[in-house]
Amino acid sequence: MPAPERIAIVGLGLIGGSLALALRRSRPDTRILGIDVDPRAREQALEERAADATATLEDADFRECDTVVLCTPAQPLLDMLPGVAARMRPGALLTDVCGAKERVCTTAAAQDRVVFIGGHPMAGTEFRGFVAANPALFSRCTVALCPPVGAKDPERRREAILRVRDLWTACGADKLLDVEPDAHDRAITIASHLPYLAAAAVAQALLESDKDTVLARELAAGGFRDTTRLAGDGTVGGAAALNRFVPGAARALADRLRALAQDLEQRPEAALEQLALVADERRRMRMPAVAPTPPARARPR
Repeated sequence: MPAPERIAIVGLGLIGGSLALALRRSRPDTRILGIDVDPRAREQALEERAADATATLEDADFRECDTVVLCTPAQPLLDMLPGVAARMRPGALLTDVCGAKERVCTTAAAQDRVVFIGGHPMAGTEFRGFVAANPALFSRCTVALCPPVGAKDPERRREAILRVRDLWTACGADKLLDVEPDAHDRAITIASHLPYLAAAAVAQALLESDKDTVLARELAAGGFRDTTRLAGDGTVGGAAALNRFVPGAARALADRLRALAQDLEQRPEAALEQLALVADERRRMRMPAVAPTPPARARPR
């Protein structure tokens, strides 16, 4: 019988912890090494059997791993990638979950020791840490996968592609999209990063409303909650900061808001007509189905 696959997950927060739990549930024989700077996160991963062993980044033995998944925030992930690759077995798979792909894949392409495949699961919540992790987080989600870079051996690359696709399928992903890094970042600007910046701006407006803050919070209902939910996910900001398409998109959004404000003052009927057209178009958009909220997981006895 072949030896069980050995996977290291760097970062045991919401995404990394959920990945570990999902793999433990679907592939119980997989050997999982959980890596995190936080000793409590490492303890929790062991207590819930999400990992067979844990370590700090400095102490981790990556040469024993078939696959390493980087699940840390964006800038630390970018910084650690070359060092992790240098400590892995030649030809092994290195992948990630960062929401910005172009800079990460460019950095990974500068080495030729391991095969790197950039990944981005479209799943998450506004909650953080291993305590928020859930094995059902990736159920029915879409995962973007970039072409392999790094080690150029064709057989290793084919093996890495199969391995990363199997990884996300085992975690419950419903759709795997093959995308180029720059195409991913252009699309995710509109799909995720710009909505996050808009949500953060609206939330900041409430925080800075001074004398109106208390009343505004009392009057805030579903619209405010749904609009600003993304603002609670601080990890998106790190990915947006790595995305070269975001500043231009943010400036274009600011120009659009200024133009709308001017129309509301000077041509209110035309502004309302335009908003009605946008509302009609939005209702006609075909959007991905909302995945069910993952149920609370039971703690193992």
